[in-house]
Parts: sequence; C-alpha cells; structure tokens
Amino acid sequence: MTDDLGKLKLFTAGDIIEARLLKAFLQSEGIDTVIKNESLQSGLGELPFIELWPEIWLIRVRDQHKAHQLLAKFISGETIGEWSCPICGERNPDTFELCWVCAKAPTDETDEFRA
Repeated sequence: MTDDLGKLKLFTAGDIIEARLLKAFLQSEGIDTVIKNESLQSGLGELPFIELWPEIWLIRVRDQHKAHQLLAKFISGETIGEWSCPICGERNPDTFELCWVCAKAPTDETDEFRA
C-alpha cells in the first residue's frame, strides 16, 4: 500500500552530509526515508539557499512516532555507542576504528578481519 508514500517531512538538514547520516541512522532502525533537494546543492548562488536545504521525508507515515523519537536521539547525539579496548580497557565511541589511547583495533569474535 503506497497511499501514504512520501507525505510527511521529518527534518530539514543543514547540509547533505547531515541528511545522509540521518537517513542511514533511520534506515538502520527500520525506517525508510527519501532525501529531497539532494541534487540542488549545485544551485547555490542562483536559487534561494533555503530552497536548497536537504529534507528527510518518511516513506511510510505510520513510522512517524518512532522516527520523531529517533530524530531526537540523533539531534542530541545519543546515537553513538561505545566499545571497550581489549588491551587497555579504555572506552571508545563506535565510530572509532582504533583505540584512542593505545591504537589497537577492537576484536570481533565473528570476524577476524577489519577493513
């Protein structure tokens, strides 16, 4: 059923990077979105800048409540998890590929290789 497809704007991002990060976060939580105005960034200077800001629109309106909760977490920065270094025990954000103290990579018992 697609009668509610793309009918609800969730967020206007400050730039395309923020929009893509939010889209990826929402997708990881099972919420499908589209980014509108994604390709208008090249029109800066010729079009009013407010018309160029990327917008996140929900695919399904029924995801609205969960999406707003996740958006609040995204804005507050609560989306980042942590891991403990197996060597020194230091806590590191999930976004770190190496421990910031001893520069060791986290071990993953299911995958021996890290990209």
